[in-house]
Amino acid sequence: MLGEGWHLPTNEEWQQMAKHYGGVRGDSDNGGKAAFHALIKGGNSGFDVLFGGARFPDGYSSREAHGFFWSATETDTATAWFYNFGKNGKIMNGHEDGEKGTAISVRCIRDTLKEQ
Repeated sequence: MLGEGWHLPTNEEWQQMAKHYGGVRGDSDNGGKAAFHALIKGGNSGFDVLFGGARFPDGYSSREAHGFFWSATETDTATAWFYNFGKNGKIMNGHEDGEKGTAISVRCIRDTLKEQ
């Protein structure tokens, strides 16, 4: 459970952010490169993605090569959408087949305040 007033972004929220910065691979004019450069540490978005890799059942992998981030959108009971910032290809990409047992990063979003 996240703290009150925060939520894990949905796939739609990830896509909306990516599109604002040029889109993900397959949904952009430059294969997700503009979004990658805008969202990584030092980019113009302030999002500051770090490349934390992942923990799989057999150990850690891809540290300093990939920034993987979960979305709250499940594909089925075993998988969910996640986003990958690939350092070597310098691209941002979305995937619908993330195995939920994989330990990857999350970025939370503060809920908007509703006027009272």
